[in-house]
Amino acid sequence: MMFDKSFTLKTANDVIKDVIIPNLTSGMAKEQAIALLSVLKNVDTNTIENTKPKEQLITLINQTVEEFLQAIRSDSSSAFNWVEELDSALEETVFIEDVTENWKQLNEIQCRLLRFLYKENAANRAIESKYIFPLRKRIREQLTIEMALVR
Repeated sequence: MMFDKSFTLKTANDVIKDVIIPNLTSGMAKEQAIALLSVLKNVDTNTIENTKPKEQLITLINQTVEEFLQAIRSDSSSAFNWVEELDSALEETVFIEDVTENWKQLNEIQCRLLRFLYKENAANRAIESKYIFPLRKRIREQLTIEMALVR
């Protein structure tokens, strides 16, 4: 998972305040740690988050969900009542302006799609090879991108 810039800097700040500074014995080291807190706060305030990786993933997840829902709709052997629910949820993501929130919502929709497919698979084993395996492959590709971004 990619962490927000603010979350990461706040966590570093908290660790310095709660763990490092109390254990320092040198007055100079404490002063330097306090100065570092100020630097981290300024970095958080004066920089913007790089949202490009999440935007790339948003595009991939959106395409994946749309493709699978379209394939399921056009499949005459499947009449799943949850497709409209996911379509509606997917349409609502268009109005989400925050990149991180949009990414989270699309991830949730994709997970719901996979859960619904697993439930359908209990009654129809063909679902696994037709939809579940290909969807899991696409999700693994997305995770590979995410993992490359956090290394």
